Amino acid sequence: MKKFLTIAIILTTTACSMVQRDDSEATAVATEWGEAFFNCDYHAAEALSTAESRRWLQFAASNTTQQDLDLLRQHPAEVDATDFFPEADDTLRVVQLVVRHSLSPAINGGQSVQVEEALFPVTVVKRNGSWLVRMASLPRSEKQSHD
Repeated sequence: MKKFLTIAIILTTTACSMVQRDDSEATAVATEWGEAFFNCDYHAAEALSTAESRRWLQFAASNTTQQDLDLLRQHPAEVDATDFFPEADDTLRVVQLVVRHSLSPAINGGQSVQVEEALFPVTVVKRNGSWLVRMASLPRSEKQSHD
């Protein structure tokens, strides 16, 4: 009985540390991706993205103007992960990123502006042992609760 209890404790401890490591790695990848993406470094973002995300990165790059790059040079986007949510199983996380100085896209030929602070959920999946951001669309900001 003592052996069984000892083995159960070891397995539980090992499983918990693996989950914590996955959470840390997923959050780190999401943050690094966010710093690249929101500063228009789409090549760096692509290295941290799934293959199916490539078309969204290409779309974002094709709609980035010199004015956007000039704005970001003056005030680079700053990214922090605030929370994460395990989804479905142990290979998917949704990480909440707070982005300061993100670009709000131009509408009807207008100029892009920088948003002081916005909240973006980012989906991170584990593929072949590596965490990667999976884009199903361009990131959309959510309103942040002030409760």
